[in-house]
Amino acid sequence: MRKSVRHLAIDILNQVCQSHSFAGDLLDSCLDSNSLSGTPDGRLLTHLVYGVLRLRAHLDWILTKLYSGNFEKMDEVIKNVLRLGIYQLKFSDRLPDFAVVNEAVKIAKVLKPDRSALVNAVLRNYLRRGQNLPFPSPEKKPAEYIAAFHSHPLWLVKKWIKMFGTEETISLCSANNELPLLTARVNTLKISRKDLMQKLIVAGFTPEATEYSPDGIILKASTSPLQKTDFFKSGFLRLQDEAAQLISYLIKPDTNETILDACAGSGGKATHLAAILKNKGRIVAMDRNPGKIAELKSEATRLGINIETQTGDLEIGLHDSLKEKFDYVLVDAPCSGTGTLRRNPEIKWRITQKDLRKITAVQKIILQNASTAVKKGGYLIYCTCSLLSEENENIVDDFLKLYPDFSLCRPTEPIYRQLICGPGLFHTYPHRHKMDGFFGAVLKYQ
Repeated sequence: MRKSVRHLAIDILNQVCQSHSFAGDLLDSCLDSNSLSGTPDGRLLTHLVYGVLRLRAHLDWILTKLYSGNFEKMDEVIKNVLRLGIYQLKFSDRLPDFAVVNEAVKIAKVLKPDRSALVNAVLRNYLRRGQNLPFPSPEKKPAEYIAAFHSHPLWLVKKWIKMFGTEETISLCSANNELPLLTARVNTLKISRKDLMQKLIVAGFTPEATEYSPDGIILKASTSPLQKTDFFKSGFLRLQDEAAQLISYLIKPDTNETILDACAGSGGKATHLAAILKNKGRIVAMDRNPGKIAELKSEATRLGINIETQTGDLEIGLHDSLKEKFDYVLVDAPCSGTGTLRRNPEIKWRITQKDLRKITAVQKIILQNASTAVKKGGYLIYCTCSLLSEENENIVDDFLKLYPDFSLCRPTEPIYRQLICGPGLFHTYPHRHKMDGFFGAVLKYQ
């Protein structure tokens, strides 16, 4: 018997909790295996999964008021059944209230039969008194209020209040709970942005040029999933947030210069740089994960990009053959991902302050080891998709104290002045710029 959309949503939420997989990957697999891509049911499944992940703390606050036992110790599977039920009752009108409760009980009977009566009782309790449940006072306990109502970890909210103040933290957290724009980068090796936008319009899409990136398009409406289209299969574009696109423009290479992308991942920035250089110059893309390198090679083939690839672990060090060989070295460092919470809301519930200390220790090592690849007169570019100063300004400051031969440079066009702050650091924010939160610094080796 085929599972309902809501049962599939519970399965995905359970997998997110149990395996630490990303919801996007699990959704893609589920949509394909159940032939739901591009269907109303597929869109509903995506809406439910991301809705619960974005608002989990909000939903949990309500559930702690409705459940007389210790909610923290409740089985995670039943938590997800209840979260999905409350989310639908409060934020979605796709089903009548009685149908939401009945469906939740039915799913519970399959997954945890002995807890189905509890699910029924809690959800009916919400229908009786859910509208009168108070959240923490915004005036007396602003951090607690933001954490609960706007659904973010309390420790992260407290950090952002120190950085931005209370009102801007509310704006940031609200933006993180919004649907992100579907943004793609045009592969200018194959087609211009203008020509691709015209083709997309003919195909029934509603494209719009990005405000800051000269290569980006935003798809306001689409007739089918972008990755299923001939535009994607032909290598005309790659899904990539506008902020990530702008990182490539922190680098200003000539066609006879060399670039090392030291933490290349699946190659979003390396393939962009190759397109900017029109497949001239030399780009070496390195990652410690062989699976990522294989993915990068496949992507380079789809896009028609020429890139050298190799595996290497910058936590260990750089091979002598790469030292002082590059005009530009890009370090897109592994980070908390706190600038991408719109797209990856599950990160909110995984990252801890303890994790942050481990991450920053690794970032320092990677940046120091990568710096040995820079030629005299060359540039080291450090970036993250984090909104935490510990991973950004502090890492750069500590590096410059240890390596006085490097100095901070101010990015130039096409990077817009409003994206540069202080002594020349690149920053984007979801609530200010409607793109992911990124940080970047350009350091010159004297």
